Amino acid sequence: MTQAERDRLVTLKKAKKRLITQREAAEELDLTVRHVKRLLKALKKRGDKAVIHGLRGRPSPHRIAEACERQAVKSCRIRSTGASGRRWRANTGARSTAWR
Repeated sequence: MTQAERDRLVTLKKAKKRLITQREAAEELDLTVRHVKRLLKALKKRGDKAVIHGLRGRPSPHRIAEACERQAVKSCRIRSTGASGRRWRANTGARSTAWR
């Protein structure tokens, strides 16, 4: 848990114990009162984990498969000769007009 998340948790626990109002907690956290109410509800349901982002520790659903990534890197290394344009066509024998 980061320091910012700990600070947020302390403020929410103060609001939960009614040491400060929800409005004061919202001002302190720079959130809306509605969002503070939602966080307090989550705090009651999930405990301290309510202030931590739900995707922390999980891999991204958008990441590329490792085998695909290796294949892409391998093909880039093969194609990349450091030459561009005409020198690339001369080195590879390509007749593409896309490089002009």
